[in-house]
Amino acid sequence: MSGSGYVYLLIGTLWAAVNVADAWWIYYYVRANVDPVPRNAVDKSSSALSGYTAMMFIFGFVWSIVNLMVGWAALAASLEGRYNRSRTANYMINLFSIFIAFPIFVFLFIMPFCGGWIVVPLVSSNAWHHRCDSYPAFVILDAKSYNDPRYVVNVAYFFMNQPSAAEPTQLFTYEIANTDGGDNWLFSVRSWQTPQESIPLDFYPTLQSVHYNFATQTIDGNCTLPTVANATGNVVGNTTTVPCMSGTFDPGSHLFFNITSAVPLNSTLAASYPAAVPNATAHLTIPDNGWTFTGYAPAVELEEQQPDGSLGHLVLKTTVTKPHDSTELRVCVAGPEGRQGATVQPEVLAPLGLILMRQADYALFNTQPSSD
Repeated sequence: MSGSGYVYLLIGTLWAAVNVADAWWIYYYVRANVDPVPRNAVDKSSSALSGYTAMMFIFGFVWSIVNLMVGWAALAASLEGRYNRSRTANYMINLFSIFIAFPIFVFLFIMPFCGGWIVVPLVSSNAWHHRCDSYPAFVILDAKSYNDPRYVVNVAYFFMNQPSAAEPTQLFTYEIANTDGGDNWLFSVRSWQTPQESIPLDFYPTLQSVHYNFATQTIDGNCTLPTVANATGNVVGNTTTVPCMSGTFDPGSHLFFNITSAVPLNSTLAASYPAAVPNATAHLTIPDNGWTFTGYAPAVELEEQQPDGSLGHLVLKTTVTKPHDSTELRVCVAGPEGRQGATVQPEVLAPLGLILMRQADYALFNTQPSSD
C-alpha cells in the first residue's frame, strides 16, 4: 500500500471512530433522559447534564457537516470514473449508492445533531408503556399544568398489574393538598375506581391518609379499619380510623425516610388492632444525591437501607413522563420485601406523596408560557 493509501486508511479509521464515539455520546444523553437513576457522571448534577447536552448538540452540528462533506466526496469519487467502467459495473455501483451508501450517509448526517431529539421520544414512549410491566403495581402522578384552574388537584392514580388481564386495573386515586397554607400537607384517598369490596386484600389501602410536616420533617398516618367482619374481606361501611404510622423524612438532595408502622390488611378488625399487627421499621433512601433538578421530572430509585448502611430491596422507581404530556409521571411499585399488602404499605405511600409534590413543581415549570 502506498503512503497516500495509509493516510486515507488512517483518516477513514479516525472518521469511523469519531462516529462511534458520537453514538456513545448520544446513548448517554438518551439514558440520562429516559433512565436517569441511578445517577452517573453525565447527570450527577443539573449543571453537568446541561453542559453535556449543550456540548453534544454543538459538536453534533459540526460533525453532521463533516459527514455531509464525506458523503459528498464519496459521491463525487463514485461518479469520477463512470466513463471508464462497464455498464454492468456502473449499474452495480449505482444500486449500491442508492440503496446502501445513500441511506447510511443520510443517517450519519442527521443523527449527530438530531439524534437526541429523535431517539429520546421513541425510547420514552416504550418506557412509558412497558417499563413497569414486571412490577405488581404502578402509579401515575398527574400534576396540574400552568394553565389549569386553581381547583384542579394533583393526584396519584394507582394501578394493579395482572398477568391474566389484557390491561392494568385502575384501583383508586390519592390526592395531595396543603392543609394550612404552610408546612402541613396531606396525601389521602380521593376516590375509588374499582369497588372497594372487589379490590384484592394485598392491594387495598388501609393507610388512607399520610400527613407531612415540613417544619419538623415528620410524618404520620391514619388507617381505616372495619369494625365488623365481612365474608368478602373488604368492608366498605362500619369503619373506624386509627393512627398506624409515624416517622421522619428529609426531602433534600439525599432523600430518606425513617418509618415505623403497623398497617394491617383490610381483613383486620379494629377490635383486634394493634395486637394482631406487628410493628415494622423501615429505613429508605436513594443510592445517590440529587433526585430533583430544575427543568426535569423527579427521578427516584428508593431502596431499603440495611443495618450496615448498604442498600437492598427496591421499593419504587420513577420512569418517564407521558409522551407529549410532562404533567404525568409513571412510578413502578414493588413495595417492601416480604410484606403482605406490600404495594400499599407506608414505604410506598409516604414517598409517593412527596414525589407528587415535586412532580407538581416540575409540571408548573415545564408548562408555563415561553417568555419569548
